[in-house]
Amino acid sequence: MQDINPIQEAPQSPQIMWYRARAGKIFLSILFFILILTLGFFALTGYYVWQIKFGVGAEKLAEDFNPRFTADPSKSNLSSSNAITEDLNKFIYPTTPILGQVKAPITIFTFIDFECPFSQAGYPIFKEITEKYAPIVKIVFKHLPVESIFPNAMQAHLASACAAEQEKFWEYYDLLLTNKKLGSSDLLEYANKLNLDEKKFGNCLDSKKYQNNIDQDIIDSIDLGIRGTPTYFVNKTKIEGVITKDLFEKIILEQMRKNL
Repeated sequence: MQDINPIQEAPQSPQIMWYRARAGKIFLSILFFILILTLGFFALTGYYVWQIKFGVGAEKLAEDFNPRFTADPSKSNLSSSNAITEDLNKFIYPTTPILGQVKAPITIFTFIDFECPFSQAGYPIFKEITEKYAPIVKIVFKHLPVESIFPNAMQAHLASACAAEQEKFWEYYDLLLTNKKLGSSDLLEYANKLNLDEKKFGNCLDSKKYQNNIDQDIIDSIDLGIRGTPTYFVNKTKIEGVITKDLFEKIILEQMRKNL
């Protein structure tokens, strides 16, 4: 005779996996949306970097050079509308070359392409001004090589970053903009002139060790709406192209008065 248990357990309902529940589906949908936005951001950033370095953006930049970036000071683009509100300090990184007093009242960001003829033309004026006002000026250097226009620029910028690794960035910077020769042998010759460790410098340059740092500067130039080189920010006053020594001096003194 079969035993009958008078107390029987109620049948259990099948357990629903968390990701099939309503709350789980909502969570996954939000996570998927965030992932798509993140991927889209990085894809767009990469696209703009590519455009500036190799593509249509670089071609447009090349077109802009003639009317807007010139060695003729009378045609330089400078107006009161060039004042910006952006906090430029967020564009300074541990590897960013800086010259001058950390707490100087005047900070000059300089976006330069070592092969750009306008960057080269503006160099002696900028050099003279920054030496004269060295006690009150801090210089922040930003790389902006445009390879589609200047094919030797990227290698020169990589070389300068390798010189910075041996604490000789500004000396190397001077040699690049003074001599204006950017061939492979020239880059090595400058390193030798500065008594850099040749093997360390060569390995750094061959491996493109600081490519990501330079690419970040290019991204920063996009964020700041920079259209060509040279571009300077004297505190928050934007200067495009080559300007006269007197005008540069006037801008610095105006910024000084604002800090008094």
